[in-house]
Amino acid sequence: MEAAEAHFDTRSYADVSLSQIAHSAGLSGPAIYNHFSSKDELFLAAVTERMKRYNAAAEKAIARNGTWKERYNRLLDAIAPLQGSGGGFQSIASAVVGRLKENPKQFAEIRALREIAASHFRELIKQGIEEGDFPQDADVRILGDLLMAATTGAINTVTFYNPGSDALSTEMLKVLLRTQ
Repeated sequence: MEAAEAHFDTRSYADVSLSQIAHSAGLSGPAIYNHFSSKDELFLAAVTERMKRYNAAAEKAIARNGTWKERYNRLLDAIAPLQGSGGGFQSIASAVVGRLKENPKQFAEIRALREIAASHFRELIKQGIEEGDFPQDADVRILGDLLMAATTGAINTVTFYNPGSDALSTEMLKVLLRTQ
């Protein structure tokens, strides 16, 4: 799985082959087929595992009490290293969108995991409304999705163009979103 993530992190979906992943994992080309019948199946498994780690870290980060800003700051601290660890989370995210469009049923689990991720951001928006930081009539779904997109997009951009700068992206988001 680590070899698959590394390949999907650094190259486009089309440029990754099962034999390359097998070689990186120390397996023979045919041996990978003992576990995965196709590149789509391996891609789905790798993305699913990454998203489960992301969601678990996000859930743990926002589980503790505090203002929505404090909880968001903990969320940033938890997810920035996961997104930036390979410097290529945006490559996977881009491929996921393409795969979802081509075969929504096969990748339905990824969509469900994305909804879990979005629910964490929506929860923060609800709390922000209760605390008076957002208008009472704000659309929680849209604002939550926008906050998630801004957060993940910012982390992806900073870590892609500045490898190894996960802490910088977290601190910049806090400043930009005035959550300190």
